[in-house]
Amino acid sequence: MSSAFDSNIEEIVRASDRPTYNTAAVEQQTGLRAATFRAWERRYGFPKPRRLSGNQRLYSDQDVAAIRWLVRRTDEGLAISQAIPLLQTRLRDGAVVERRDGTPSGRPSSVLAEDLTRALLAFDSTLAALILGEAYAMYPIQEVCLGVLAPSMVTVGERWHAGEISVATEHFASSFVRRKLFALFNVYETGRGRGLVFAGCAPDEWHEIGLLMICVLLILRGYRVSYLGPNLGTDGLGETLQRHRPDLLIVSATAAETADRVAEMAEVVGGLPTPRPALAFGGRGFDDEARRAGTAGTYLGPDAASAAQIVDQLLGALPVDPPA
Repeated sequence: MSSAFDSNIEEIVRASDRPTYNTAAVEQQTGLRAATFRAWERRYGFPKPRRLSGNQRLYSDQDVAAIRWLVRRTDEGLAISQAIPLLQTRLRDGAVVERRDGTPSGRPSSVLAEDLTRALLAFDSTLAALILGEAYAMYPIQEVCLGVLAPSMVTVGERWHAGEISVATEHFASSFVRRKLFALFNVYETGRGRGLVFAGCAPDEWHEIGLLMICVLLILRGYRVSYLGPNLGTDGLGETLQRHRPDLLIVSATAAETADRVAEMAEVVGGLPTPRPALAFGGRGFDDEARRAGTAGTYLGPDAASAAQIVDQLLGALPVDPPA
């Protein structure tokens, strides 16, 4: 599984600061165009290569590790103008180290979730992005999703239902998290993996954050995932499933009314010739046990973590089968 510790702060600190690599070598090692990290140097003063007498830049292992760290943060949706100050703060304060038991020190994910919620409720997307960048720097992606993003969204949803925040505030927070999840989806999606999962929201269902989180976790577990979006209707669904032959169709519903419409999708799947995809469903619309029992397919549990585990039970034995 990909992890935010791929190039962590401790790796940067431990790396040699001896100037060794020219610009072309750094470009090759990081996969980043030289023009980009030179632009970072001009605008933000980082990295800081040594200069030879002919003004040629030489970079150290520390510089290379730092550039990789910054690339990871920007891939995850953090602006470079925010990522560089965050890196400099982490290096200065030494806030991210590993204890002897291998667990990261620094602020717990629960604290980060609370801070993220406060930032989102204040419409402060800049602060929210910095908090999320801090989370990415300390924890694996799955922990950020389950320990930071998910609890924050639960709190936002509860406060909206209680009438404590406005619809506009809830929409702002949801839109921010949705963008970050799509960024993760785009970063880690490779088009290769074991099995093929189609995922979409039930007809008339527009709340997609929970389903997007499941998709991200499945991609991290090595599945191929095609996300079909909100309000997935049944028109043409059978033809699409028959043409692309996914191993699993996941449907999400957050309300009782939309959960009831999963039966329409189950009917489409059941009418397909074999081999047909398995059908799984989840979301708050299935909190009622009687509704779960009356819906054809496999219930994915109360949260994204359980959903990923149940998909593993359904599809985990499938071999890697990259597309042609």
